[in-house]
Amino acid sequence: MIDRKGQDINVLFDWDAVVRNPHSGFYTFGTNLISGLTALEENLSLTLFFQARYQGISKRFLTGLTECQRNRIRTRKCPFKFRWIERLWQLFPYLSLEALAGNYELYHCFHHFMPPRFSGQRILTVHDLRRYRLPHLYRRSNLLPFELAVRRADHFICVSNATKRDLCSIFNLNPRAVDVVHLGCKEKLTRMKQSIRGEDEDPLKTRGIKCKRFLLAFSSKDRRKNVISIARAFDLVRESLPQGTVLVIIGKLRRDEKAKLESFSMVYQVGEVDNVYPWLSQSYGLVFASLYEGFGLPILEAFSTRTPVITSNCSSMPEVAGDAAILVNPKDIREMAEAIKRLCLDEEIRKELIRQGSKRLKQFSWEKSAKKTLEVYRRLLKSKS
Repeated sequence: MIDRKGQDINVLFDWDAVVRNPHSGFYTFGTNLISGLTALEENLSLTLFFQARYQGISKRFLTGLTECQRNRIRTRKCPFKFRWIERLWQLFPYLSLEALAGNYELYHCFHHFMPPRFSGQRILTVHDLRRYRLPHLYRRSNLLPFELAVRRADHFICVSNATKRDLCSIFNLNPRAVDVVHLGCKEKLTRMKQSIRGEDEDPLKTRGIKCKRFLLAFSSKDRRKNVISIARAFDLVRESLPQGTVLVIIGKLRRDEKAKLESFSMVYQVGEVDNVYPWLSQSYGLVFASLYEGFGLPILEAFSTRTPVITSNCSSMPEVAGDAAILVNPKDIREMAEAIKRLCLDEEIRKELIRQGSKRLKQFSWEKSAKKTLEVYRRLLKSKS
């Protein structure tokens, strides 16, 4: 076999999935992975493939890189909408990826834009299998694009061992065809306790929230973040907590969830925010009792701001949190309530969680993610040679 180390590695990336929504996890994942790969001292040639409409946001990302990093990146704009091409691929396998973007040794797909024809190796990063594990929350899901991507891929990268187990179990895949590359997190060096900065001078005050301390929870429109149960758990022990403690929920919510949350005292909804770090750093703790996560990046984000964490004992969350968080059954409201009470009233537990969180965070970085991804590239090209 040929030793690929030292030779050029030519990779095409499904960049459209990354820049489609700058507030999404895809954007966090994709931009940090590319930043990490281009920072390595390797002979890498990376091409970002995307629809022309996303040229502006792509340019803003590239501007933030060093000149050396930018020199390793090329862009290739597609004249057609990706969804049109995917529909065509569902009917006919004749339009190859080379015809659209040129010749490459590797194609790394971040979502489900996977060509039926490609002369190189096709890699699919799988972030989670929530639509299969929680089908009752996604009754109108169109799973065909993803299932075609799985069928066409030559190799897989999962963001956690839990996601790998789900993928292999659901699609009956050989585990040897799947690598695990954890996500990373940029460590924050300060904990801004005096004031929250980033969006407003004092966003709590501008939103009419008066409190001495607050717990933080994240929400999403698909209900898997479990915010109603978290609010119920908080309400069970609210009167036992230090006076002035409230629960703040960040993120999108379904209309019915908004109505239910309004019935709870001391629970506030603030919607989407541009930067979660000021909120995490100011909060007294993160309650991340999700029903399912492919990885659970908010856990690491909380660790990076020295914020103690309560999280779920299922899917990938124990894998990410380790011994650095209080693990609870997300379906047991009383167990969650007791965890909230412990976190707020036991200062020794808080200090230990913060210490363990800082220690745990060192095991995850985007540099490590980039190096492991590069190892996968090298191995695939070596085996093909």
